[in-house]
Amino acid sequence: MLVKWRTGSSHVRQGCQFREFHLKCVSAGNRKVIYFEGLLTAPSIGLEESIKILESNVPMHGISTLAVAIFNVCLGNDKEASKVFQLFAAYHHDLRSDDTCKMGESIENQLKAFGAEDLNCNKYGESFKFPDDGVIKTPRCVYGHDYADNLEGDCKNCRLFWICVNIANIL
Repeated sequence: MLVKWRTGSSHVRQGCQFREFHLKCVSAGNRKVIYFEGLLTAPSIGLEESIKILESNVPMHGISTLAVAIFNVCLGNDKEASKVFQLFAAYHHDLRSDDTCKMGESIENQLKAFGAEDLNCNKYGESFKFPDDGVIKTPRCVYGHDYADNLEGDCKNCRLFWICVNIANIL
């Protein structure tokens, strides 16, 4: 049953076969299930509500913490995004690391698998605001590169920014 749950959201959506079990796992505090619920519901109920779902995982569950930071960027909450990015860096990985980029790409791919790209609304494009404060800065070179399609480039300064842009574009 867990294999079906992990490989496709169609089994845990509202009214589907494993939805009740899935929600019991969320209520029980299963971090992986909470993470998937936060992503699964992001396109339908909005990022504010998804952040509320994911917050119980922050800062101990790395990918949930990164998702909350990225969702805050999409919402234009740059100060909150900066705080959560700092938590992620303190508990998990440097923001410019390959591991961070792999997690970001995983979030993007899972959102697509859950149908976010099918909506293609880009409703967060105007509110998008990457942190630019004393700790987290928008990379100066960001518009000299275009990693929107290929994040394998050498500029580690830009990769997290472009992951955030890609996620904002599919939501």
